[in-house]
Amino acid sequence: MIRTITLALAAAAVTASLAEAQNVSFDRLALRLNQGDRVTVTDSEGRETKGRIVDLSASTLSLETAGLRRELTGGDVSVIQRRYHDPLGNGALIGFVSGVAFLATLVSAGCSGCANDPEVMPWYALFGGAGAGIGMGFDALHQGSRVVYRAAPSDRRLAVSPVVSRERQGVSVSLGF
Repeated sequence: MIRTITLALAAAAVTASLAEAQNVSFDRLALRLNQGDRVTVTDSEGRETKGRIVDLSASTLSLETAGLRRELTGGDVSVIQRRYHDPLGNGALIGFVSGVAFLATLVSAGCSGCANDPEVMPWYALFGGAGAGIGMGFDALHQGSRVVYRAAPSDRRLAVSPVVSRERQGVSVSLGF
């Protein structure tokens, strides 16, 4: 049963992520992208171009790459991915809470009733601060890219759906050309 639910959720996640990138039309990209954003653009022939957005209109995208300006029309663009950096605040918070929880576990395992001892309180700040620093370090290293636009293929189709019955559990994937 758990495997069935997991497969169904995985199929839904794949479908949702594909649909999210495909639901944005080229003329509405300005809602997701700004001048100066670093993007990777894959053109209709499969070539990737990395650059910074100089200008974006309802029908064209201007990129600066290696000091040159490149103009792409909506028909030329197949996929646009935007680079992102993980914000440091959530890593600091998660690290702080983890550091304090780690010390609380150590203290409670070592002696009962010591958790609220005034001599232990500065150690909570030290462990929390160390955890916050480690969490911020991980967030500073974490970067990636997300698909913000994918051209709707005119003759290709991808369908992912769960198959659940008493005899079978799985995922049905069909790709049409």
